[in-house]
Amino acid sequence: MSITLIAMAAAAASHTVSITHHGTSMQALYTARADVEARTVGAKTPNRMDMQRCRWTATVVVDRKLDHGPALARTIASDTRFSGSESGACARNDSLEQRVLAQHRDRIQATVMAMAERDRAPLMAELDSVRALASN
Repeated sequence: MSITLIAMAAAAASHTVSITHHGTSMQALYTARADVEARTVGAKTPNRMDMQRCRWTATVVVDRKLDHGPALARTIASDTRFSGSESGACARNDSLEQRVLAQHRDRIQATVMAMAERDRAPLMAELDSVRALASN
């Protein structure tokens, strides 16, 4: 997979929301990543064809960061999952995660936007609580 495709997948899996809280404007950046669990199944014998397969399941996780600092950064779990299998043993690198992000970028982008919308009320509540603590 080319570096350009990986960069496009990473760029397509983020969403920025502008928020105004008590007169202060800020940006919340929501970025998707795939939590991939992979398992090699099948046998690899010396005198026969390789029967190994890599079965994987990827769960989309959304990370939220504010432009005002890391204080209210958090990870939001989603129920968006993808699964599949590939021939051969599972590799120990991030290429599977990048391929999943690239292959399913439209659905992942929709998930990020929905998660950002659902997170609006909890984010405002967190901002109110931080403001109340700061004013005491």
